[in-house]
Amino acid sequence: MAGTIKGKAAAKAAAEAKAKGTSPTTSLTEYTEFKKALAKSPALISGYAKLLKAAGYYKGPITDTYTPKFQKALDAAEEARLSISAIRPVTRDVFLQETIAGGGTGEGKARTVTQTYIINDSDLEALANKIAQSQTGYGISPKELAKIKKDLQLAAKKNPVVQKYDASGNVVQTGGINEEQFITSRIEQTGAAQKTRAEMANELMLRELGGLQ
Repeated sequence: MAGTIKGKAAAKAAAEAKAKGTSPTTSLTEYTEFKKALAKSPALISGYAKLLKAAGYYKGPITDTYTPKFQKALDAAEEARLSISAIRPVTRDVFLQETIAGGGTGEGKARTVTQTYIINDSDLEALANKIAQSQTGYGISPKELAKIKKDLQLAAKKNPVVQKYDASGNVVQTGGINEEQFITSRIEQTGAAQKTRAEMANELMLRELGGLQ
């Protein structure tokens, strides 16, 4: 029951943050409540971090954690939004989208944004377990998971996502890591996976020779 209540609370926080994020008006209290609700939703933090980065306000890696650096970018964007809202009311989401379309904070200029995406721990563990089960029949061990996480983070930093915007806001994206492909290649190299493949190959050979019924 506790898990259900927690899930409902997270969903409520996400809904509240989204609703407040689409309001064209604001107050100090409303903005504070918006940030509190936002901080409870990793998915919304990640979404806003991507928008803020594309708009030129956020310089850090895209994660789902509410950090001081993320809040500083959020505050800078809010200040700019309030400035234009005094003349033309505009929602937070629309303001960020318009800023991105205009070439970010350097409005109307071509630019390149380099972003490092780091998969969160729960998604990484779920994906690694799924791949390990298919490769070996067993879940991933804590030691193997820690090694994969370290290697994946290093690879992501070496191969960041590069988004090139022209003056009209059109974007071409290159780079980045395919987490599933990367984890699969790592698990295939483990002793457990190699043993499983050898056993399967041996079983197939015996079947072809009539040794197994």
